[in-house]
Amino acid sequence: MADKRMIIAMVLSVIFAGLGLVYLGDIKKGAICIALAIIFNILYYMVYPLFGIGAFIVWIYALYETYRQATGSSA
Repeated sequence: MADKRMIIAMVLSVIFAGLGLVYLGDIKKGAICIALAIIFNILYYMVYPLFGIGAFIVWIYALYETYRQATGSSA
């Protein structure tokens, strides 16, 4: 059952940064990642394409945190 939970959380994080964290119950950290991803994506499309790097970094961080929390490992 834990493997299924981890797979669902990772798929949600791949779809959008922070959704996997919210699914795992870390609503505060998930909401922050979602907000940052939205802000960086808006800046990417409206202001300057270099902001896409920030969106990518937030997405990678959210994936890492989702994996870490789903497996129960501590860094």
